[in-house]
Amino acid sequence: MLQIKDINHVLYRHPDLGVVERFLTDFGLVVMHRTEQRLYFRGTCSLPYVYIAEKASEASFGAIAFAVESLDDLHQASRLPGASVIRALEGPGGGQYVALHDPSGRRIELVHGIEAVGTLPQRAALTLNSAHHKQRFGDVQRPGKGAAQVLRLGHAAIGVQDMPRHLAWYQQMLGMLPSDLVVEEPDRDRPSAAFLRLNRGSAWTDHHTIALFQAPKDFVHHVSFEVQDFDAQCLGHEWMTLQGWSPFWGVGRHMLGSQIFDYWRDPSGNLIEHFTDGDLFNQDSPSGYTQACDASLYQWGPPMSVEFFLGGECAAEQTVPRSTSDRQRRS
Repeated sequence: MLQIKDINHVLYRHPDLGVVERFLTDFGLVVMHRTEQRLYFRGTCSLPYVYIAEKASEASFGAIAFAVESLDDLHQASRLPGASVIRALEGPGGGQYVALHDPSGRRIELVHGIEAVGTLPQRAALTLNSAHHKQRFGDVQRPGKGAAQVLRLGHAAIGVQDMPRHLAWYQQMLGMLPSDLVVEEPDRDRPSAAFLRLNRGSAWTDHHTIALFQAPKDFVHHVSFEVQDFDAQCLGHEWMTLQGWSPFWGVGRHMLGSQIFDYWRDPSGNLIEHFTDGDLFNQDSPSGYTQACDASLYQWGPPMSVEFFLGGECAAEQTVPRSTSDRQRRS
């Protein structure tokens, strides 16, 4: 079985790289490298990039990439049905990849050998005092205002027409384990949503790295990036709003996975999420089963729009920032 370390990066195609750069910078990503056709964005972790923005005439999704443990894993992947041969990666840090395609034809890349870079400075997590557990004595906390620093890519959520095929593919080809399945009784064998984690043995990993949900068409619903803590998330929300971007849904807390969430729609219409404080599972964590209903989506937060289920497929209005004068009047 392939040994996958983590989700590594995503690629999206955009007609206007300039406005996307402004959006993603306000979102908390940092431009690491640029070419005429691509922008490579990094977080504060040691990966040289976690998001590739590629110029194209129309907006579309390009690929999800997962890092594997060894070159042997790439050789093993190259022998899978429909896999490409091992090829060199174009981006900073070099490396190699094998391309697969999931049942809907979505490009999945397995990468290895990308050279790490130095981490970026990131403020320490805040020390919190709860009602019965005090741990901050004589110190004050004053986190600065600004964009929420993105640490890493955490997960991707995908709408699928054929849930059984996709669920089997991600489990069999990538070795993923179900953390939570959303079901409608009595048909527990055909979930309407599945939250899948990496199989890292006894090591703890995110509650889900891929989330699948039944949809009338196949599409990538959103990708999600981890920030330091709840204050970073709320300050980031405020910063995005002050820069003129319109929030989509958040801040709130999910039920399955427990993440605090904050969703935004980028200028090309794609959903992108900040998250923090998610659950961690390992190989011994049992699968959960939840009855399908709105309450399975979030514990608290603003009302959820029906447009949430449309994700990046919704023809929502362009989220281009307001003019500087509009921002000044607003502030």
